[in-house]
Amino acid sequence: LSGVLGWTYFAAWSASFYPQAIQNYVRRSVVGLSFDFALLNLIAFGCYSAFNLALFLSPTVQAEYAAAHHSSSAVRPNDVFFALHALLISAVTLLQVFLYERGGQAFSLPAKAASAAILLGAAVGAGLAAARPIRWLDWLAYLNALAAVKLGVTLVKYLPQLLLNARRRSTAGWSIDNVCLDLCGGLLSLTQLLLDAGCSDDWSAVSGDPVKFGLGLVSIVYDGLFLLQHFVWYRRTAAPPLLPPAGASPASEAVRRQRAAGSGASAGSGLLERLSPQPELVADPEAAATGEGGG
Repeated sequence: LSGVLGWTYFAAWSASFYPQAIQNYVRRSVVGLSFDFALLNLIAFGCYSAFNLALFLSPTVQAEYAAAHHSSSAVRPNDVFFALHALLISAVTLLQVFLYERGGQAFSLPAKAASAAILLGAAVGAGLAAARPIRWLDWLAYLNALAAVKLGVTLVKYLPQLLLNARRRSTAGWSIDNVCLDLCGGLLSLTQLLLDAGCSDDWSAVSGDPVKFGLGLVSIVYDGLFLLQHFVWYRRTAAPPLLPPAGASPASEAVRRQRAAGSGASAGSGLLERLSPQPELVADPEAAATGEGGG
């Protein structure tokens, strides 16, 4: 049963990365996606991949883990595959930020500074773990630090997206399919971890892999907030704007770019754009949300 749960949450969490990337590709736009989230997501899964790979493949790290916890690591093959897959798709999503319509959005200074500090700290920490000038600073301590960074970044990486949605009063550009799959993966991940610990009567598996437990719990909380934003608070402006059909006039393309550059009002015009064959600007966000009026 644990194996089934593990591969099921792997499938759900892995699939959750695709809707956002596909939506960006179809729209040829990343307007509505927080660039800070995309950057921090890549950093976080880089740390998570290193943590899982080392615990799963390195005899040295496995021996240090066994000496510290008197048991084997709770990392499973699906954990390793998930981490590497998530790292790859997160890199693709971040690349899209530099390729598609941005609508005037940019990375924030705090996100850039935090990312640079994490990368520098990871490089210095690896050197210290290899040289081991301090007795307690071994590879396991270094990996635990990476796990803490992963969990810490996960605690805050969704905040830029939540704030962007709130500022625009719209979830346009942010895939709700991603959120639903992520929620499913979080629930299954926690279930697997607790089931393994309960059946073996060894709860050190939970304390020895805090990043997995924290990752599942945090994702559930944030996903709940995103669902509220999409289906309750900003449901009238949740549909993302579509690209004009092939062969559309330059004027139509200019209209699309102006919509993409707008904030909540332009994001709310997605429904009108779907219904009307003539692309028009919508001045009133309430009219766009209800399908009344036009530019």
